Amino acid sequence: MAYPLRFRFNPLLRIALTANLFEWYEFSLTAFMALEIGRLFFPAANDKTALMLSFSVFASSYLARPFGSVFFGVLGNRFGTGTALRLSMIGMAIPASLIAFLPTYQTAGYLATGLLIALKILQGFAAGGELPLSGYFVSLNVVDKNRGLYCAVVVASGFVGMLLASGIVLALPYCSAMLQRLPAAARGGYLTEVWRWPFLLCIPLSLWIYSLRSSISTKPGNQEHRAWHARPILPLIQAIVLVAFMEAHLYTAFVWLPGYLRTYLGVSSFDAHSTNVITLVIFSLSMVAAGYATRWIEASRLALIGIVSLVCSSYPLFAFLQRGDFLTLLLVQAAFAVMAGCLVGVIFVVLPDLFKDNWRSFGMVTTYSLATAVFGGTAPVVGAYLIKVTHLLTAPALYITAMGVLAAPVAYSICMKQRNLIQAAVDPAEA
Repeated sequence: MAYPLRFRFNPLLRIALTANLFEWYEFSLTAFMALEIGRLFFPAANDKTALMLSFSVFASSYLARPFGSVFFGVLGNRFGTGTALRLSMIGMAIPASLIAFLPTYQTAGYLATGLLIALKILQGFAAGGELPLSGYFVSLNVVDKNRGLYCAVVVASGFVGMLLASGIVLALPYCSAMLQRLPAAARGGYLTEVWRWPFLLCIPLSLWIYSLRSSISTKPGNQEHRAWHARPILPLIQAIVLVAFMEAHLYTAFVWLPGYLRTYLGVSSFDAHSTNVITLVIFSLSMVAAGYATRWIEASRLALIGIVSLVCSSYPLFAFLQRGDFLTLLLVQAAFAVMAGCLVGVIFVVLPDLFKDNWRSFGMVTTYSLATAVFGGTAPVVGAYLIKVTHLLTAPALYITAMGVLAAPVAYSICMKQRNLIQAAVDPAEA
């Protein structure tokens, strides 16, 4: 299919720009408002307990992802990526919007807690195919020259959603202050509780993204019709290890960190969230830059650079973070953003190449979602637990480093394989 040259009319770029925006917007709300949600839906004794309980709900939604990934992976292979992506959008949007109308623990007790967990699990199931299917679809359909850039935009779209969530959470205290100035008679009812407002925004946001996906064909493409000639285990293991490290770092350094700064280091809410907003802008730009750089540098080499740099620097950066002043917070998070961008920006170039000739979309979504569920969604809980048992505020960095030590050899082997394939393709031409 020929696409218009101008980016704004390119259906693939539209899909890439919104591929993961909604998913990360809502999941980031749960993370950035973890303390408030813990207080609202649990009988927590203190803030640290409330934070841990809230992130336990966050983790439970991720445990449903592998089941959703199997469902949407099979659906994508049989009925086309478009059908799977539209259904996953509906499955995420409805539970996320309903959270805005839930009763709290104060008014409904454990019924409120159970309803919240049920909605998050349903949403996690639907999210099982969202990002990996979008990345796989874009990666295999875009022309080679723009492949890295478009794949980077797919991932960056999620962090645009995270940035939107972070900005809204940052503005909530000011909205609450303005609401308090209204007459008491005008402040009653669910919709005047400001914590519900970000979840209400899920309704128009999901409708807008769903309308953009109308350009995706609902018919299976050529890649989806091809017979499975081989189903090797090695690509599955390689993908799980790479995604496990990536997600453990992302959820620790970008999702959990604002709560960590507030709860463990005593940083003000404004400093914690404002540095996070700035960092997410830097992170998104670094991912796009890495994707664009694949025109000259092989994607797996960039991924290896990102992994090795994070392994070497995570603990020193966490130790430096303990100073707690605004400039230090910003510099540490910016360093994490630049290094992680080298890996995350090219992940949807590296992974589809592992699966396009064997497991295809099924392998892509199942490995990505399984690794995300086990190592991403649980990373905040693991970080809090490590701090509790070791009494070291830098303990989460040890977890990231250990995961990176496993991921680096995998990235190196993929890098060497790609180099050999390139050399094999070039040498006959030179001869």
